[in-house]
Amino acid sequence: MLAHAKKVVSVRNQRMYALRLERGLTQEQVAEAVGITQSAYAMIEGGHRYPRKQIAKRLADFFGVTVDELFFAEDNHASQWKTGASTPRDCRTAHAGHRTR
Repeated sequence: MLAHAKKVVSVRNQRMYALRLERGLTQEQVAEAVGITQSAYAMIEGGHRYPRKQIAKRLADFFGVTVDELFFAEDNHASQWKTGASTPRDCRTAHAGHRTR
């Protein structure tokens, strides 16, 4: 990791969080509706884990949006930085070299 890069604590899925709150649902209620544990849902919403394709599709269907809208919209993630980074560019810098599956 580069010396000037910021370490990310988590990148919450803001869209998923907002949709859940708009509906007045708990994480446990959404998790049960899509067939996963509350813990798994919390990890996905909190940005600590990415769901498998079938779970991503179930979540999108549950919330009435597309998978792209739920997981890939540019303004979808609320970054929480350990050292105070504040812009999307900082997020890309922090993840330089990070590969996803």
